[in-house]
Amino acid sequence: MEIEVNLTGSSYTTRSLPLSAQVTRNFYPEIQQNPSTRSPAALHSWPGLKLFGSATGADRGMYNHNGTLYRVVGNTLYSVNSAGTHTSLGTIAGTGRCVLAGIGTSLVVVASGTVYEYDGSLTQITDSDLESPDSCAHLNNQMIYDGDGSRFCSSDVGDAAIIDGLNYAAAESDADDLKRVYSFNQLIFLFGERTTETWYNSGVGSPPFDRIEGGIIPVGIGGIYSPSHNDNYIYWLADDGRIYRTTGQTSEAVSTIAISNAIEGYDTITDAVGNCLTFEGQNFYLLTFPTEDKTWCFAEQSNQWFEVSSGVDGGQYRGSSIVYCYRKNLVADATTGDLYELDINTYDDNGDAFIRARDTGPFHSGMIGMPGKRVEFNRFELVMETGVGLLSGQGSEPKVMLQISDDGGRTWSTEIWADVGAIGEYLWKIEWYALGSAFNRIFRIKISDPVPITIMSAMIDVEVGI
Repeated sequence: MEIEVNLTGSSYTTRSLPLSAQVTRNFYPEIQQNPSTRSPAALHSWPGLKLFGSATGADRGMYNHNGTLYRVVGNTLYSVNSAGTHTSLGTIAGTGRCVLAGIGTSLVVVASGTVYEYDGSLTQITDSDLESPDSCAHLNNQMIYDGDGSRFCSSDVGDAAIIDGLNYAAAESDADDLKRVYSFNQLIFLFGERTTETWYNSGVGSPPFDRIEGGIIPVGIGGIYSPSHNDNYIYWLADDGRIYRTTGQTSEAVSTIAISNAIEGYDTITDAVGNCLTFEGQNFYLLTFPTEDKTWCFAEQSNQWFEVSSGVDGGQYRGSSIVYCYRKNLVADATTGDLYELDINTYDDNGDAFIRARDTGPFHSGMIGMPGKRVEFNRFELVMETGVGLLSGQGSEPKVMLQISDDGGRTWSTEIWADVGAIGEYLWKIEWYALGSAFNRIFRIKISDPVPITIMSAMIDVEVGI
């Protein structure tokens, strides 16, 4: 009996591996909008990285202000032009991550309680009414800073460096400390330890902001660097370990039970860093846990989660900050100071290979109406784009690796390799034969060659036993 099996899907590993041990790594799922395509869904290669520019030191944050890219690397603030050339603008003290925002022609950098302004020269903001903020946000030509306890303030209009002591208010829906201020969709979001409040610029009072009636989100923030937004939503890691998004009017958790279970097992989540990005019309939210060496990614169009990693060991993604500038998604390396362009036509990370992998859901006889029977797997054909080999070098004869698990993903067989097809061999078939029998089976597909990969489905020839 020959059947077609959908191999696409998200990462979904539950506490009980036989229930689900699915992994999707460095593939992003895409739901096809045209019903007449070869498959209703596909897995595409996550874009690679190509070098755009270089500095020296760890990434501490980036920002696109008035069409120019600014980044803090090590102890230095840089501007970066469209050719990737870095120009030093001055010194930013400390080693921790920074929050950057723009107001008028000025750039503001908040670094662990110290605030800097760059307006042609870099100076420290020393207004005595400023209460050592950890974050800043811009709305309607005013800079917003978090203060002591639940307090926040706004600067004078058009001047980030002048703070009137009367321009303070407090997020008081709960007696929790304010951890992060963030602006989106003409609103200020005040992320506390346990609650989040939304305020708007009313233009009345000191400060000229008022809380929206009913604008209380009953979760706080778990990592102050986790918020990021696209045109549709803000995403953030909440204090309960789940990942939420909001438009400002409604909010919802987007993390699955499996993702939440994984996060609950982490010792450290406060250092989580979030980045939104868009390519080929699709929105993604990446959330990296540096201490835990893990990066999760949410695909907004398909509502599915997958993993993004660099290297071959399944660790975190090397990109720490991602900013769209010069019509490119620019990615800052977390540790080296290198700056990359995220490129859909690049299939390695600045020359370094990374593994693309998919561990499927379990296949069993109940899927063909005969539950409880042993299944003999005579043939497994991987339905994917073939003939994608390169002209020379690594990838000229690309391989795909198959492993199988008959115990719910606890142990795996040795790798069985097959050719993907040299360049132009578009009718090549990727097949494995005589794969034995099992009551439940999971298939693992892995590719490391730097070639474009699109997986659609599989054809399986099976016989049902007793």
